[in-house]
Amino acid sequence: MTAGNHGRDVLAPIDAKALSWFVANQADGDRQGFEAWRAADPRHEAAYARIERLWGSPALAGAAKRVRPASRAQATGATAAIALCLFATSTIGLRLTGTQIAWPADHATAIGEIATARLDDGTVVMLDSGSAIDADMNGDGREVRLLRGRAFVTVAPDARPFRMTSGDAVIRDIGTRFAVSRDAGREQVAVQEGVVELRATADAPAHAVLRAGQGSEAAGGTLGAVRTIEPFEAFGWTRQRLYFSGRPLGDVVAELRRYHRGWIVVANRDAAAMRISGGLRLDDPDAAMAELARLSGTRLTRVAGRLLILR
Repeated sequence: MTAGNHGRDVLAPIDAKALSWFVANQADGDRQGFEAWRAADPRHEAAYARIERLWGSPALAGAAKRVRPASRAQATGATAAIALCLFATSTIGLRLTGTQIAWPADHATAIGEIATARLDDGTVVMLDSGSAIDADMNGDGREVRLLRGRAFVTVAPDARPFRMTSGDAVIRDIGTRFAVSRDAGREQVAVQEGVVELRATADAPAHAVLRAGQGSEAAGGTLGAVRTIEPFEAFGWTRQRLYFSGRPLGDVVAELRRYHRGWIVVANRDAAAMRISGGLRLDDPDAAMAELARLSGTRLTRVAGRLLILR
């Protein structure tokens, strides 16, 4: 793919103020205050026009209208205004990731954090950003439950059987290193070393045997086909890297949302469908998004350090 014009923008204070007014104007309040602000300086008019162009996509404009804050006072801060209008829609690929959730879990990671936990039996579990597990090492067996996110497991040798559950899916270890991911009701498994047995539910008679370099998934009580995986793509996150080959840009952005403490919006639908290949650093989502803008010939706008808009 040939890259076109690209770059990164940061909204100036005057534009941030205009953005705040833009959202507030979807309500019925303080029109007089807005007109006074716009008339106070010719630059205000120009800034408001820029925001209208930026937010000209039907999805974003529709989101602002649906929220309809009751008054100007409810949208005084640019970041608050953005949150109000964006959180109302899922059609533009928005995901809120900045809020830390207190999971009642044995081990958990915050957004943007990748950490390793050593269990009582010596098993090592690497947790991806925003992930959580429970572990039960009793006298008869060993079980790890993936509550949220993604984990890479290196199972310690032990006479007791080891299994991992993710949703309804059950993964039985046969001496291995593997990754498990939970996403929108789908459980995905990828094996780096050894062998695992995957069942869609604990009592399902059918199962899949996955060996090194293979993966599969379970969703709705049904097993997917066993497939060959690309190790760099499947396990790159364990090295804080995201590798992708021929994937839609929108899917790549969805992966980056795991690591960004704020909002990421793709406001350019043509760009979202572009298929791209490459590698990105996961420890710097802002830089990764700037690279995606370069690859796709789009522009990246950052607002208040919390919202990234690819347009």
